[in-house]
Amino acid sequence: MKEWKIVADSLCDIRKIDNLDEHVDFESVPLIINVDDETFIDDENIDLVALRQALKNSKVSTSSACPGPSHYAEAYKGAKNVIVFCVSKNLSGSYNSAVLGKEIALEENPDVNIHIINTATAGAEINIIVQRAVDLANKGVSFEEMTQDIDSYNNKTSILFILESIDNLVKAGRVSKLLGQMVGLLNIFLIGKRTPEGTIELAKKARGSKRALKTLIDELKEHKFNGQRMEIAHANNPNYAENIRKAIIEKYPMANITIAEMGGLTEYYAEEKGIMVGFETN
Repeated sequence: MKEWKIVADSLCDIRKIDNLDEHVDFESVPLIINVDDETFIDDENIDLVALRQALKNSKVSTSSACPGPSHYAEAYKGAKNVIVFCVSKNLSGSYNSAVLGKEIALEENPDVNIHIINTATAGAEINIIVQRAVDLANKGVSFEEMTQDIDSYNNKTSILFILESIDNLVKAGRVSKLLGQMVGLLNIFLIGKRTPEGTIELAKKARGSKRALKTLIDELKEHKFNGQRMEIAHANNPNYAENIRKAIIEKYPMANITIAEMGGLTEYYAEEKGIMVGFETN
């Protein structure tokens, strides 16, 4: 049995972690994306090209579904200590499902320690919080040390978005139809942010990718980026992600910036070419 298991739903883009201590495990619990009559399981084998095409061709409806409690209960097996990261409960039922899964797991093994976090965010911000948990687990910290540190750290991170389209967010009722129409016109980019409650709202608008990048840099200062850890996640947009990285390094030369490709559901919401930037704050 492992000492630690780190579990995250698939609104965290991480599917596999290579630098784990032998006493640490990681598992991604996939959500499901429904596009007309097609179903995509958001795991490491998802066909993102096919998902993008299906979304472009969609004529009926699209939706997502969270894992059932039994899926979480199964993911909690195999370790003495389990820490769980869920997308904002204001965006999905994943957190509630994880809590019910904990009840099932404790009935089977009352000695396991399970801590479930409503991250109040999604995507790249969850990615860096998970990496923080990996660092701590690899050091062999206690359950109490882990939970105290991560709960505090989750209050010292943030996320910004650059979105070229928000059609799926509109369809899912996450943002208004009027805002969706505005973003789709006149080469307008939406620079979005999350609220403390874990919902999505407009931060700024910019016309064109260069102006959107400048606005993002300005927003980082306003959101008190500490100049250290950051992850840029992109939806089939690696060149723009690299341009963002270079621009941020010019402003914050000590920043530790990684670039990652979004998973299926984060891309579903951010849509193709979308960018999510998760970062530490002061």
